[in-house]
Amino acid sequence: MTDDDALARLYHHYRSVNRTQFESLLPNDYRIAWNPLLRRLTGRITYRDRLIEISTFHYHNYGLADALATLEHELLHLYLHTRRLPSGHNALFKREAAVRGIRVFHANHYPRNQPPRDRYLYECPACGRMVFRQRRLERSRIACGICCRSKASGAWDARFTLRLVEKVRMA
Repeated sequence: MTDDDALARLYHHYRSVNRTQFESLLPNDYRIAWNPLLRRLTGRITYRDRLIEISTFHYHNYGLADALATLEHELLHLYLHTRRLPSGHNALFKREAAVRGIRVFHANHYPRNQPPRDRYLYECPACGRMVFRQRRLERSRIACGICCRSKASGAWDARFTLRLVEKVRMA
């Protein structure tokens, strides 16, 4: 099934669930879109933009059933919002989810962001203080903050520009 076919199924499911579970109270003009940037979240709703986003990552890894469950979860948020009730993951949301058989949180595995393995060790030429950074910085951009505050009235001073000592590979 292509992403476009799955999106059509999501729209169909929206209309069906609106009728069967939400008394047709939900607006019909909400857009549903894939979001390739969502990893931890399986979906989200933005009321102002009238948009429900579904994680492409979770859909590709866990299938259409997972995407449909996510849509139902977002529709419950929309239902409570439409009724002018608190729509967060509160006790009311959890009660309504239990009554309707809608999951509150997913248990899918997702890869967490890994910190870079390289660190850059810099040294202040004035005080000798050593500083680790995750990114390599342009030489003229970074100076020793302690020296700048104490010897240059807090202003950036080229005399305290940090020097790259070495790139360190972290285990």
